[in-house]
Amino acid sequence: MTDAPHPPTLIEALLKERIGLDAASVGRGTIARAVEERRQALGADDPAAYWNLLHAVPDELQALIESVVVPETWFFRHREALLALARFAAQRVFGAGEPMLRILSLPCSTGEEPYSIAMALLDAGIPGNRFRVDAIDISARALERARAAVYGDNAFRGQPLDFRDRYFMPVTGTPATYQLLPKVHNQVRLLYGNLIDPDLLRHEAPYHFAFCRNLMIYLDPATQCEAIRTLRRL
Repeated sequence: MTDAPHPPTLIEALLKERIGLDAASVGRGTIARAVEERRQALGADDPAAYWNLLHAVPDELQALIESVVVPETWFFRHREALLALARFAAQRVFGAGEPMLRILSLPCSTGEEPYSIAMALLDAGIPGNRFRVDAIDISARALERARAAVYGDNAFRGQPLDFRDRYFMPVTGTPATYQLLPKVHNQVRLLYGNLIDPDLLRHEAPYHFAFCRNLMIYLDPATQCEAIRTLRRL
């Protein structure tokens, strides 16, 4: 007779099933710390009790995902890729006469990537009424921060930072904090979604460009194939 799986193993399997997470990619210690944080928050006596609460408490799985998936991003993190996108986008708008460019960013985390895309296109002279960026993430907490669009110095790394002067306004009374201007914010539509959901954006028109960076390394090979199939459909 074999022993039943322990809760940590079951939780890793659950995260793999729901979001395609490969436990080894983030580190089992990271998952264990997130589970312990949530166990204490709920007052569960032990991992087995937390496993039961994970199924009984509404939205607890989402809370655990938020604790495991900690975003690390900043504006113009992949500057050359963004500048290349702006060049191709300008060719589609001004050369081919594309009436409306549709661009996808996922996972969008706390908004730095999709807002960087919007700024890059505006800097390239593309009018705001000629493009839209759809930004998808599985973290409701990250999307809340993206909607607020208030950022500290950690979101502005490297040089140059002249875009901050053009597209942000300092927050009064809060040093080193900046609010994104509406002319950028309004170009981005923030949506909750899971890339391994086969019905993700099923009824949306095809996108001209898609950014999907720093995600595949966290997925197991089978889930990577699912994600690629979804991206090809989009």
